[in-house]
Amino acid sequence: MMAAPVSRRAGAALPVLAVLGAAALASCGGHSLVAPPSVTTVASASSATVAERSVKGLGRILVTSTGMTLYLLTSDPPGASICVGPCPLVWPPLLVKGRLKAGPGINPSLLTIFVRSNGAKQVLYGKHALYTYQDDASPGMVTGQGVATYGGIWWVLAPSGKPVITGVEAPGATAT
Repeated sequence: MMAAPVSRRAGAALPVLAVLGAAALASCGGHSLVAPPSVTTVASASSATVAERSVKGLGRILVTSTGMTLYLLTSDPPGASICVGPCPLVWPPLLVKGRLKAGPGINPSLLTIFVRSNGAKQVLYGKHALYTYQDDASPGMVTGQGVATYGGIWWVLAPSGKPVITGVEAPGATAT
């Protein structure tokens, strides 16, 4: 049986599809086939304050000093981040150059940092890397809650360090 001929048009598309596939794999947190950016994609503050805010339907959640909602990615390993490539453009990591500050209601012992592959210092809370979301245009917005992308699900965090899933801290989750 003879194989069907491949058109030139389909053959020409294969290299493009390979590049797009590599970029998609890298953005999903898999082993990156595309080098991560060498520059920080999010401006670092000289200090960072993690605070809390009460949000209807979610309770008390972590926010930045300006009130922007903070998220975790379920596929991140403890104390690290797989959000590389285009991911930090959509989910900017909370970065700091200087001191970390715990606002009222925040447990300072859960607040730490780790160094990303590009040398930037990202804030952790209960060993969860913290991020904001590009579609949260103003303080108090939680449009990233429950979004499934980049290899996991994005949840807000309670001051306990546990993810909040539809207003309830996730059962069995710990703030190690």
